[in-house]
Amino acid sequence: LKAMSQEERDPKAVKAEGTGDEVEKEKRIAAAIARCEAPIAPAHLLEKPEKKRPVPSEPAGTSESSPAAANTEEPEWKKQKKERGMNKTKERKQNTAAMKKVASQQICPRMAYLGECDGSPGEPRCTKNHDMEAFKASKLPAICAACPVLKAVGVCAAGLNCRFSEGHTRDGKNVDKDGVVVTKGSKWSELIPHIGHVPGELNIFSEEVRVALRKKSYDFTRSRDLVKSWHTWHSQRCEHGEEAVANTSHAERFTGPIIEKERKPLDLRGKTVLAPLTTVGNLPFRRLCVRLGCEVTVGEMALSYSIAEGNQGELALLRRHESEKIFGVQVAGGDVETMAKVAQFVDEHVDCDFVDINCGCPLDEVHRRGAGSRLMAKSAHLEGIVRCMSGVLRTKHLTLKMRTAHHEDKKLAGGDDFNGRYAHRLVPQLEAWGVSALVLHGRTARQRYTKLADWDYIKECSTRRNTKIPFIGCGDAMNWEEVEEHCKTDGVDSVMTGRGALIKPWLFTEVREKRHWDISASERLDLIREFTNYGLEHWGADPRGVETTRRFLLEWLSFTCRYVPVGLLEVQKAQINWRPRPYVGRSDLETKLASTNSKDWIEITEMVLGKVPDSFTFVPKHKSNAYDNRGQDAPAVPAADPGSCASTGGCTAAESEKPAESEK
Repeated sequence: LKAMSQEERDPKAVKAEGTGDEVEKEKRIAAAIARCEAPIAPAHLLEKPEKKRPVPSEPAGTSESSPAAANTEEPEWKKQKKERGMNKTKERKQNTAAMKKVASQQICPRMAYLGECDGSPGEPRCTKNHDMEAFKASKLPAICAACPVLKAVGVCAAGLNCRFSEGHTRDGKNVDKDGVVVTKGSKWSELIPHIGHVPGELNIFSEEVRVALRKKSYDFTRSRDLVKSWHTWHSQRCEHGEEAVANTSHAERFTGPIIEKERKPLDLRGKTVLAPLTTVGNLPFRRLCVRLGCEVTVGEMALSYSIAEGNQGELALLRRHESEKIFGVQVAGGDVETMAKVAQFVDEHVDCDFVDINCGCPLDEVHRRGAGSRLMAKSAHLEGIVRCMSGVLRTKHLTLKMRTAHHEDKKLAGGDDFNGRYAHRLVPQLEAWGVSALVLHGRTARQRYTKLADWDYIKECSTRRNTKIPFIGCGDAMNWEEVEEHCKTDGVDSVMTGRGALIKPWLFTEVREKRHWDISASERLDLIREFTNYGLEHWGADPRGVETTRRFLLEWLSFTCRYVPVGLLEVQKAQINWRPRPYVGRSDLETKLASTNSKDWIEITEMVLGKVPDSFTFVPKHKSNAYDNRGQDAPAVPAADPGSCASTGGCTAAESEKPAESEK
């Protein structure tokens, strides 16, 4: 008789066995999700390390029964508090120490770029370091011969200071892509005066404008007059009532903005929106997101009083790249006059499509200035800011981003059954005051980023609109199905993405193409390389610019390490609150990209930016409730070549995708 396989002999038994495996898999997935763990395929999981309670060291002269020994263990609530919020500046001072050290070794930027310096005032400032021989002796080794800035722009403004200067140095002079020496009066010196001017970047303010702001000589008459009218009308309204002052001359200024030039239409419906992200939402990262499909971008939160005072670092947050087709600047402040002044300045000097008021920042430092989410609890103050800014803006739209509440307050909620949240009461008021679009983050400031966003409440708030201005929801979007579902069922016109974009900026590609992208480790390294090139263009390719790029790349890596590849998950629709157990990726590079240890992040930056300076350390700005940056180390990956460069990435795709040890 012909030999028969098991399936041919007993197909029902085989089918039952397969069904049992599927049931077991479903139970395993359900159990992992219930624990808020990412359901990673068992083949990639590492064994859980045994948790051993640390034995506190016993000081000399004490015993186990003494009070000193009993108080050695830190209370649990203190540990949890340390793991939330942001790391303090003093804990992060080593992040910038390397940048300051290498910056002191650079030659005068004018000498480096144009080959001469007369010591006159102006940008770039002369550093008085003109000793070429001493500079050559202390110059750091080149990262690579091919300069990414020279390739992208045609000339490198860092000149001789560039860490890639071998590609554009001839006889000790800086040359352009054609080998022509760059000198004062050449076409390049006119197009790019110094390292701070980048082709394609907008909102670079002249020295005269910055000086006028610093010396308080800027003409803010228009905004001052409007604020004065607001205070007069508001006091009369409080004294005599709304109807009594409805037809006064002051009231006419707040029935709607007087637009001398027609505002360009602002259509945010159905578009992918990147949230304003402090530190990590910098211009190079926004460029990367735009390239991956993001349609609307917002700059980092800028403080109103710093802009009004002409702070150069704060003004830099208003920069826009020409690839950002719809761009807004976000401003935080609690003073009506200062916010109105900033609105006037932006209206007159900033190239953007809208100005966004920050009513969602949960930081206490911002709250102390009456700004951020605290504005939500001060409706009269908020009304003055919105009405005055809307009245000052002639060519730009005014938008506002808020949370469900500052802190839960049943009195402000008006007795409605929404657990003390009151954003639903502000929505129709903000429409009447002059806001052109609203963004609602589905958490209170007290929650920060704990618990999931409440999209049911976001839906309720969307129904409170009277004029149907664009209404955008924000919170926990991590895959394209969620974005599509929120737009269909939760009453929002678009979804704003924040942490989801930091963890996987290719989310915008997934939303556009409606697919899950099982991105490979080498493709992720290509995105890191692309961000690095954008960073060198923006901050410069000199030692200071390289270390600045490295610092912001490390901040991004502290988020993107949380990504679990789709090919490792047992379900495709990942959630933002899932935390993975230690696992091994499909290649050594994929495993290293998943490491939550900052030492591994530093090694990744060395693949594209060369070796770090001696004694370099890094502490991320943002903490996480579930991630310890001193935690799980990645298995060993071959060290980066010291001669690696941003243009080649330091390792080839074949080297990056070498199978992990566990899969060999």
